[in-house]
Amino acid sequence: MKSAGIVAPRIIVNAVEGWGKTTLGAFAPDPAILMADGETGYVTLRGAGLVPDVDCTEIQDWAALLALLDAWATNGCDYKTIVLDALAGFEKLCHTAVCQRDFNGDWTEKGFLSYHKGYDLSVNDWLLMLARLDRVRAKTGTTVLLLSHSTVKQFKNPLGPDYDKFVACCHDKTWNATAKWADAVLFGTFYQTVEVDKTKRARGIGGNDRILYTTNRDAWTAKNRYAMPEVIDMPAKAEAMWSTLWTAITGGKK
Repeated sequence: MKSAGIVAPRIIVNAVEGWGKTTLGAFAPDPAILMADGETGYVTLRGAGLVPDVDCTEIQDWAALLALLDAWATNGCDYKTIVLDALAGFEKLCHTAVCQRDFNGDWTEKGFLSYHKGYDLSVNDWLLMLARLDRVRAKTGTTVLLLSHSTVKQFKNPLGPDYDKFVACCHDKTWNATAKWADAVLFGTFYQTVEVDKTKRARGIGGNDRILYTTNRDAWTAKNRYAMPEVIDMPAKAEAMWSTLWTAITGGKK
């Protein structure tokens, strides 16, 4: 039986291009959208009248993000949802800060890339940022929605042949730490139909029907701690996306 007392989940939505990640965040309850430097998709959507006008800010460096989260953790905030758009952009800010601090701005194999030391050090800073988000949640009861762009990468399979898999556009160390921290890791894509022609060549026929996968499969990474259905059919209407997701999380209970 699902609990009616679910409070402030930590959700990652890793989805293919054009799925509607930013739109989902914009229709979440009382959101504050934090856009990584250069990630201005929400501004474009708002300019086209496709999403509501909500508070947003472009975070241009790692220190600014930490300062904002510290302020919210100390003083509280008026938002019900914090949306980070997107994971790869914030990871870049973290890596840049670590490279400047620990390697004097040297991105070469004599600096940040030396034996992958930069990535190892960056994970520690990333975990401290996630801990700040947890402090904000504890202070305010605010849900955290972290958006991630998806790409296809070959998975090295120790039990058999290698295969392609949808993964997040970030370093494995960043992803592993973040996915472990999250309460739900959801993979968003579209229903696909494969058609085989007379030459036995298969081609995908793309659709517009959005879906979310909530459990892990060979082709993608997903999990949830809420006994959600394995597949969530997302509505065509953008304004109903969040309520559909929330119903799956809570089992329809308020």
